[in-house]
Amino acid sequence: MSRLQQVALLASAALLLAACSSSSSSPSQAASQAASAAPRVVQLEIGDGKITPASVTVTKGETVKFEIKNANTVEVELIVGLKADVDSDSGDSLVEAEHIAPGASSSLVFTFDGDGPYAYGDQIDDHYAKGAKGDIVLQ
Repeated sequence: MSRLQQVALLASAALLLAACSSSSSSPSQAASQAASAAPRVVQLEIGDGKITPASVTVTKGETVKFEIKNANTVEVELIVGLKADVDSDSGDSLVEAEHIAPGASSSLVFTFDGDGPYAYGDQIDDHYAKGAKGDIVLQ
């Protein structure tokens, strides 16, 4: 075997070994990666003229699952999006959980991939004007 053939064979073996060692992951690594992909859960409670908590801090690019509990005696909703869209109750950024009956729960998922500012609120009837809103602080 010539020296050139030996070098080519050795290089091929090194590439094959590198490919095999980097393509597999342990079950614990796979579980850790799957857990990090799950959205963070934030619990909100909508009452008469308020949403608790009144502010939530998120990281740019983070996906959050909002779990909403209606603690009011009437139907509520939650809208999440850019603050200007939430204030006007219209716009392409809004994600909504609508028609949440008294005592019922709902959820929605939102990814904070822009520069904000973001907010959330309940725009049914006069709920928002009475204070059923909150700020989202982007870090």
